[in-house]
Amino acid sequence: MKHKFPLTTFFISSFYSRPKQTMLQVVLIIAFIYLYIQLTAANVAIYFLGDIQEYMLYNLVISNILVFSLISYLSISTVFHYHEFDMMASLPIKPERIVASKVCSSLIVPICISIVTQIPTLLFIVISMEFVEAVKLLLFLPISNLFTTLLLLFILSVINRFRHRFVSKVMYLFSNILAVSLVMIAFAVFVKQNLREGMGLLFSEIELSSISELKGSISILLNLMYETNLHLPFIGTIIREFTSSSFSWMFFFLIGLLIIISSLLFFLITKNIAINYFINGHTDISQTSRKKSRMYNIKSEWGYYLQRELWVIQSKAYFKMQIVLGLLFPPVISFILLITIQTGWLLLDTESVYFGKYFAYALLLLSCMNNNSGTPYSREGKYFYLSNYLPFNPRTIFFSKVIVASATSMIAIITSFLVYSLLGYMNMDSFMMMLIVLFLVTCYNLLAPIYDMKNPSTEWGNPSEAVKSNPNVLVSLCYGVPVIILIVLIHFVFLLLGISSFWSTVLILMLSVFFTFALIHWLSKTFFRSRIAS
Repeated sequence: MKHKFPLTTFFISSFYSRPKQTMLQVVLIIAFIYLYIQLTAANVAIYFLGDIQEYMLYNLVISNILVFSLISYLSISTVFHYHEFDMMASLPIKPERIVASKVCSSLIVPICISIVTQIPTLLFIVISMEFVEAVKLLLFLPISNLFTTLLLLFILSVINRFRHRFVSKVMYLFSNILAVSLVMIAFAVFVKQNLREGMGLLFSEIELSSISELKGSISILLNLMYETNLHLPFIGTIIREFTSSSFSWMFFFLIGLLIIISSLLFFLITKNIAINYFINGHTDISQTSRKKSRMYNIKSEWGYYLQRELWVIQSKAYFKMQIVLGLLFPPVISFILLITIQTGWLLLDTESVYFGKYFAYALLLLSCMNNNSGTPYSREGKYFYLSNYLPFNPRTIFFSKVIVASATSMIAIITSFLVYSLLGYMNMDSFMMMLIVLFLVTCYNLLAPIYDMKNPSTEWGNPSEAVKSNPNVLVSLCYGVPVIILIVLIHFVFLLLGISSFWSTVLILMLSVFFTFALIHWLSKTFFRSRIAS
């Protein structure tokens, strides 16, 4: 083969395939440019508000959070997915070599993205004539990113070693997500236990009443975060050496130590995955191809269409996992948030009229983030085109997808408000806010599938390409979010105008009900009628 590393090249090309539709390519490029501009804007602000040490720390933290998030998001469909198993199992290639190539290919793209986002940082540091800091950034940042990703992959590889013992793919995926969550919680507890000042001080210094106070608050917050991190065991030593204005033997020792630990982690990851590669591959393939869908004899048109939608979701374990995440993510995050408030980690005024509204709208955001309604037609894959030639009602198909997505969101929202109530925060205003969120999430689910219905991305090799790697997700946000933003803005305008919390909530509830039924009427009577006619 012409490539020096053919297996690694093969996995990179299969993991990160470019969308075939030109429109989707354009959307993906625009989304990347937008995110890059956002990160650069934040970089500029931090550069002018903090000193060089705080600026270096900020970029170290942001880059590692970025690669941690990317690996958490992508590892399930790259390193720990066995889509290549049927092809590779019969070839005379050792499992260790296959796994090593998969791990390398999964690391390259996230670390490259992290490095690209640091180009403005490097330019600012060079312009400031801080050449020592620039060299440190070039040397240390990629190594720290590599260490972060390999540490997470090592933890997940231990779970993968026992992949064949999981009764279903959903349970395995859930275990991976739980492991990632526990890593974040463990790190938060570690920071909390070693803070001298306490988390409350970090938030008590923030003032938002004017632009000048906001700038001052950010500067104080950066300084407090820097000083706080210096007191963390081992991490403080790394930060002190990384942000200093001179080289020392300790800096190069830390680089060497991280390289040695990373090499050891890479070796252990490869061994953990390769040791049961064949049995885990057979298990993954058999669980993916096993059909467990049932057909119930329901004498109702809606019953059959809803069963069709449930069949699509049950066809892939990844789709079922998306539903499970949609059910669990909002209540779990709500519980963690409320517990941190009650224990004093976050100093928020729970007696304020704004507290219940902030909670409700944050819950709405969490419910929309999983975005089950953004790509329901793409999930059908090759079966999508059958519905165009069979005597199916496109309007009923659409609304059955909306019902399933909305039911998932509603269960999660009601469960979250039950947690809110059990912790003693529920009142009449909160109950009305719950109704508002239920109607608004329905509005979102009514609008989000429209683009995917018109331009489904059905040519996917694995289920993740139909959901999380699908640019239609970004476009669906542009369809569904504006109505939500409009109503939320109107709500806070009412409060700023002096309308009481109760009556402003009543008015927004009425507005949410109106928007929901207006959308249903428009979609039923106008939108689909014109599509059927054309």
